[in-house]
Amino acid sequence: MCWELGTQGLSAGSRLFEVTDIHSEETHTRRRFRAALRWLAGLILIAIAGSWLFLYIDSVYQRRRAESLFADLKSLDFSTAGFTEVRDTMVRNGARPGATCNPQNCTFRLQIMTQLPRIPLLGRKAIFLYTTLPYIGLRSWVVYAQFDVRDGKLDKSAAIVWEYRMERVDYNAYRQLIPLGYGVETQRDAASFEHRPCRGQEYQVSVSHGVFKIPLDVLGTCVVQSAGTSVKRAFDVHLSCLNNPFRNCRFNELAPSAWADYSAMDGTEARDPYKYR
Repeated sequence: MCWELGTQGLSAGSRLFEVTDIHSEETHTRRRFRAALRWLAGLILIAIAGSWLFLYIDSVYQRRRAESLFADLKSLDFSTAGFTEVRDTMVRNGARPGATCNPQNCTFRLQIMTQLPRIPLLGRKAIFLYTTLPYIGLRSWVVYAQFDVRDGKLDKSAAIVWEYRMERVDYNAYRQLIPLGYGVETQRDAASFEHRPCRGQEYQVSVSHGVFKIPLDVLGTCVVQSAGTSVKRAFDVHLSCLNNPFRNCRFNELAPSAWADYSAMDGTEARDPYKYR
């Protein structure tokens, strides 16, 4: 009888140890799973923070490059600029002349942009990034400049900055748009401006809201490359608002001098309803 009771006690104790071991193993498994989840969540947060920091630092770096370009253009004498002056200015800011470039005929092109437009994004990824990242200070913008030299002299130039954004068209459709931009175009004489209201004037500012229902708002300046015309106001460009996480750029922030000149014009154009965008 005592032996049977002892055997039963040992059997019950063994089952208790087995249950305890199973429970302990399940507890350890849950702890390992929670630890793995915490590690994965931390890794995702670090990746997100690191990506944001990289994109933000790159945006600031590219913005400073663009600001340096506009500072150089502000001091360039467009009325007398020749091949050497144009080449030095553009090459200093990162442009490279083409293989057939020579002092008599050369085109210099320069593009400065953030990383986002360089990434091939499609579908929902593009919608998510282009609609979300501006709220945390990451905007997709591009600066493009082109200078044409003909017969050893600056013939014409164009410099523009614009921002990419996504806009909801309907419940499940988006379209890419350029909500804001500023451009400066120069020519040797006023008659060369075929599609600008600069004929007969050496300096003029206007706002274009696009054609064919293209969502576009661009403040444009045209300047004739004459000795008496200053380009300082035209190239007074402030790009810091492109890194503003709280609201979009406005014309009076992006190009304050040109906007002041536009606002001071007489007539209905100066009372444009879109002027405070």
